[in-house]
Amino acid sequence: MPDLIQGPPLTGIVGIAAPLALASLLQQGYLLVDSAVVGRYVGVTGLAAMGAAQPLYAILSSLFTGVSGAFAVRFGHLTGAGRQHDDTSALVALAVCTAAWSAVCAAAAVLAARPLLALMGVTGEVAAAAHTFVVTLCSGMGAIFALGAVCAVLTGRGDARRATGLMIAASVLNAAFAWLFVGGWRLGIAGAALAVLAANALTAVVGVARLVREQRRRPSGAAAVTAATVRAEVRRALRIGTPMAVQYLLIGVGVLVLVWIITPFGEAALAALTVVARLELLTSVLFLTLSGALMVFTAQNTGARENGRVRDGIRHAVWLGTALTALVSLLLLTQRGPIAALFSDGPETRLITERYILVTAPFFLCYTLTVVLHGWFNGIARTVVPLVCTVVSLGAVRLPLSYTLGHAWGVDGVMWATVIGWAVGLGYTLLATRSAVTAPLPPPDREGEPMTATDAGGER
Repeated sequence: MPDLIQGPPLTGIVGIAAPLALASLLQQGYLLVDSAVVGRYVGVTGLAAMGAAQPLYAILSSLFTGVSGAFAVRFGHLTGAGRQHDDTSALVALAVCTAAWSAVCAAAAVLAARPLLALMGVTGEVAAAAHTFVVTLCSGMGAIFALGAVCAVLTGRGDARRATGLMIAASVLNAAFAWLFVGGWRLGIAGAALAVLAANALTAVVGVARLVREQRRRPSGAAAVTAATVRAEVRRALRIGTPMAVQYLLIGVGVLVLVWIITPFGEAALAALTVVARLELLTSVLFLTLSGALMVFTAQNTGARENGRVRDGIRHAVWLGTALTALVSLLLLTQRGPIAALFSDGPETRLITERYILVTAPFFLCYTLTVVLHGWFNGIARTVVPLVCTVVSLGAVRLPLSYTLGHAWGVDGVMWATVIGWAVGLGYTLLATRSAVTAPLPPPDREGEPMTATDAGGER
């Protein structure tokens, strides 16, 4: 694994980002394969159902996403401080959080899926298929969360290669099971969900077994694990992770509201939203993993008190993100026709997808710079900043404008609302960055958390 507290900062960041980006691209590639399989064997109704189910799944999984991110930061601080052998209490706390939220998600899916679909205005066959998909998926959420927890541990420790191997294995199994369950066994929309569960369960078992073996080889002087130390780790994770969780929750609710806004435009528009959402996930992978790599780099160097390296890492990450954005945007713009045709034979769905790419791709840099800088904020445990950014850009700008401009201009209005939301989010993040590098954070505690914004990468 790369040494994040020594050597060139860019090498360390890329050493984390590159393998995770590869794994995430394969994961998103599976989602595209999944969409293609469902679109071919189940039809437009299946695609629309997956689009309607996506925000429900995002809402239910948002808390765990935030908490697992907080644990990744925690493992990064411990590793940077040279205390990686004292993280067993954090591992146990992560396991407790994973099990607890898996059970909550399964119950919530059964109880809340139908009312939420009705609230979005999704009815008929699309609603029935969406309910089947989300309930089936959430019934095995423990497998999905377990794999996410293992990857959070490995990423926080800087071991991106092993995390990548697990995610690649899950992606390959996902694609194979999707073709088998949906195309071969004709299990319909439920087969798509079962494919995800089977792949994640098999991969998670391998990852957890490896972590258990490693922890049994801890040095004899490692810190003891008690109920008190586990509770302390849970509290610390919730303190750092709750803003992240609320951010992801708001994003999930925002997607749900967008589905409600777009549903009146018809099934073709909802199917196009499903395709567009998958494309956004795919194209944003490079920048989200770059943000995650900067988060781990920042966390480890903050734990090691290497303040100058954090500043250099931010600069390198911003320039790399800018260059990658130019390439991705150009590819989307020049290939928007074939990309849209890959997912649907419906001319209206293809037209909407192409139009969305044409409107949004030139402004994708706003999104890139925002998420990369959020990686730094998360790494210094200032997770409230990305949360407020989401509230402002999504809740206060994008959703109201989507409704207003959608009524005035149709689906094109929703597209332009996306662009405006990105621009506002970047503006807020730049203002917060300027403030963070001049205002000190609270003094560090004895666990090696950040000292000040200056210590964590800012300049006085």
